[in-house]
Amino acid sequence: MFETAIVLGATGAVGTQLVTQLTQRDEVATVIVLSRRELDVSQAFPDAVAAKISLRVIDVNKLEEQAAALIPAGSVAFVALGTTQKQAGSKAAFRAIDHGLVLAFACACMSAGVSQLGVVTAVGANARSASFYNRVKGDVEQDIQALGLPSVFFARPSLLLGRPDDGRVAENIAEKLLTPMAPLLPKAVRPIATQRVAAAMIEVAFSTEQKRPMFVLSNADMHSLTSPARRPHS
Repeated sequence: MFETAIVLGATGAVGTQLVTQLTQRDEVATVIVLSRRELDVSQAFPDAVAAKISLRVIDVNKLEEQAAALIPAGSVAFVALGTTQKQAGSKAAFRAIDHGLVLAFACACMSAGVSQLGVVTAVGANARSASFYNRVKGDVEQDIQALGLPSVFFARPSLLLGRPDDGRVAENIAEKLLTPMAPLLPKAVRPIATQRVAAAMIEVAFSTEQKRPMFVLSNADMHSLTSPARRPHS
């Protein structure tokens, strides 16, 4: 059976890996990439099977309405959209993206009848967290869960390795400091490569054993799911 997958946030660190790896799977016929601007697909996803990518430019101010019309029923959807407060410019602008746009897409998925939705949040996501960042991530998890999707999972990675230099100074410093000692850290907090996050999300999304109403894909889960013995087939 050939599948259709949809990715929001496709040009980000994890999103690029999701698109690339999805196109490399035999059972995936089409990967719909939702973007706010035109993209050179071969340049944006150099290792992907470009013929499988269907780029759709949308107005993010009308995300829910426009996305719902583009998502085939029964498809698998992924959200890897995210920013930082510094990049967004304010707490309100950060929340509008990491909560508002992500929730709008989840609503579109509910209307369109997707079979499963995978959402990238973060280690520490908790609606009651003292950290604004973690609280926003927790809020969006809580609000998406309340929609009643057939199956939704939240991938909560720790520090991402392999992220392009996008001005996240603290993350870049942490990556340089923690990478050498990463194998010694518990899997729950061990830095994780963007390729590994995407691979784990795709593995559970296409697994018949993972069609539960809601579950969390922890950082430890992602390290374990993509170990050499359990690496998904291309």
